[in-house]
Amino acid sequence: MQQQTHLQKRITQSQPMIRWVEQQVRERKLPSMLAFLPLIESSYRLDVVSSAGAAGPWQLMPDTATRFSVPMTSSFDGRYSLPLATDAALTYLGWLYQFFGQDWLLALAAYNAGEGRVLKAVLSAGTRNLWELSLPTETRLYVARFIALSQLLDRAAHYRFALPSWQEGESIQVWRQPGECSLLSWAMAKGVSMNDASRWNPAWQLPDAQGVTNCPIVYGHSKAPSKTRPSERPMLVRAVSLESLHDPLLLQPARGLDMGRGGLSLAPLPDPLGLKQSRPLLAP
Repeated sequence: MQQQTHLQKRITQSQPMIRWVEQQVRERKLPSMLAFLPLIESSYRLDVVSSAGAAGPWQLMPDTATRFSVPMTSSFDGRYSLPLATDAALTYLGWLYQFFGQDWLLALAAYNAGEGRVLKAVLSAGTRNLWELSLPTETRLYVARFIALSQLLDRAAHYRFALPSWQEGESIQVWRQPGECSLLSWAMAKGVSMNDASRWNPAWQLPDAQGVTNCPIVYGHSKAPSKTRPSERPMLVRAVSLESLHDPLLLQPARGLDMGRGGLSLAPLPDPLGLKQSRPLLAP
């Protein structure tokens, strides 16, 4: 039950982001459960990077980010931006859904392993049944965990899983002004400390993003902004290793690596979300 408590805690702590992402999902007329995919990708953290180089809440690889026009420079990495990463990820997922004949299981598998690998597996096996395809164990487990999470949230009472109030935490807003990419200037104009501004905006590697024109700023709406004191040293959020978190919601193998030759069907996975496993929890 420790892992179940941890999942409830992460859902509660991520409420502002989940609500915002769910709105973007709804506007695109995509399945609402996609708003919870970052729980499996990053435990809904903005500031994480994997050993394979995937970064941000949607764990975008550099090639994917470039493909969907997410800016990446020495002063700004849009993969850590909730608005930019969400736009790219949902666009990619929607494209994958259409590419694989409106099959969400194949689309999710391709999001994890790449459409080229999944397409090759489909053509080689002569079937579109995901569980019969020769795919990395990580990819099979990735899809199985998403299905399990969907079932858990959809039938919470049946599984005796206490869902938190969907209105927990502050609401977040997004400020957009094309061509203006100074987090420091925005914070000073709004009377917000750089520490608070950076908490929601780890995409900024430097206070001013040079050579970037698309850099939406996320900010919270629940309490009066804390002003920067003259003696306060501005701090920017730095990326942390995804693997170092030891978070039970996350898959430990590096993204895209084939961790086994055999198949892994959904049926033999009694606990794909790891709710009953004894693994180290993310420190509060």
